[in-house]
Amino acid sequence: EQIRVASGGGLSVRQEDIKFNGHAIECRINAEDPRTFTPSPGTITHFHTPGGLGVRVDSGVYSGYKIPPYYDSLIGKLIVHGRNRVECMMRLRRALDEFVVDGIKTTLPLFRDLVGNPDIANGDYDIHWLEKYLANGE
Repeated sequence: EQIRVASGGGLSVRQEDIKFNGHAIECRINAEDPRTFTPSPGTITHFHTPGGLGVRVDSGVYSGYKIPPYYDSLIGKLIVHGRNRVECMMRLRRALDEFVVDGIKTTLPLFRDLVGNPDIANGDYDIHWLEKYLANGE
């Protein structure tokens, strides 16, 4: 499909054929301080990922994994799907609570804070929201 489009051809589906199916949110879990976003090298002493309906984790790290100081800080992606935004947010909250990474700092605490924030829950944010949120020390 990509090669055909890159060669000037059209897509094999029309926009009218695309049907929405629920709501999805992805959290990129990084080995970083959740407030300063500075790297957090070290050894992961305990690693446990959430599971269940509508929850997926893509990661290659494990308990005992050593995060070097020179690396891409991404250690995993948490992807959650629900029939609607409310269900998706409920699953995300549960999945974040079940996700355990000990031994290093990660962005998990930030995501846990964000998922409980009314602005995020209501979808009332823009591209500058997080910058303001962090500047206010929330």
